[in-house]
Amino acid sequence: MQMWKKIITGFLILAIAGGGYGWHLYNRKPADSRKQTGCIELNAAALAEAFNQDEMAANSLYVDKVLIISGKVSNVQVDNAGHATVFLETGDPLSSITCGFYDDEAGSVKKIIPGATVRVKGNCTGKLADIILNKCSLAD
Repeated sequence: MQMWKKIITGFLILAIAGGGYGWHLYNRKPADSRKQTGCIELNAAALAEAFNQDEMAANSLYVDKVLIISGKVSNVQVDNAGHATVFLETGDPLSSITCGFYDDEAGSVKKIIPGATVRVKGNCTGKLADIILNKCSLAD
């Protein structure tokens, strides 16, 4: 009987530790791209060209990495909920770079006028029709 108590106690300890670790992972906040260093810098046309030439190679180089992209703004959208999006020209009429900003960046995004050149820092999530950057902010 003593052996069963040890096995059940060990199992309970493992279950509680596993549950605590799972709770920690579930409630963990994503990394803030504004504070990350070691970013890859390139211009919008070069990023678009990389994805157009070989999308698989570009995915391995840029997806899930923080990029600083410089380019000319083609459009700025801020909806009523405060979600700000900036579209950068790539030189390719079929695609652009779509930059989704943090909600607290909406005030600074509203000041951007189309045609201006900006530097945007964000996480690259790949290419659908456009190249997508999320968790963006204006780079210094």
